[in-house]
Amino acid sequence: MEDNAQLGPLQRRVLEYVWRHPGCTARDCVDAFNAGDTRQYAYTTIKTVFDVLHRKKLVARRRTKTAYHFKARQTPGELLGQRLRELFARFSAAPQPVASSLVDALQQDDPAQLQELIRELKDRGHIK
Repeated sequence: MEDNAQLGPLQRRVLEYVWRHPGCTARDCVDAFNAGDTRQYAYTTIKTVFDVLHRKKLVARRRTKTAYHFKARQTPGELLGQRLRELFARFSAAPQPVASSLVDALQQDDPAQLQELIRELKDRGHIK
């Protein structure tokens, strides 16, 4: 299986586009990028990026008569969670110290966001 932990800048940009535009085609992406950029991308470049994201199992594709339509296999949050679990496993690390550090950072930077997180964890049944 191809290592999907690393994404290049263009791969990240295309994946972000797919998150915002589920069901898009490579042509949709090229047109959007070329409309807003001074850099112009070739269709073949973007199509290759979509093929790589598909091989990495980050996007699913559905074929119609004329094109593939792509959607992300995971939300940004799900992908981040997967990557964190992979990172913990790679270093045989426990998630508790990292979670504790994140809580400390939230408390210091944005206590309201920490309270929202606590409410979400309660709603999901993770804490009482």
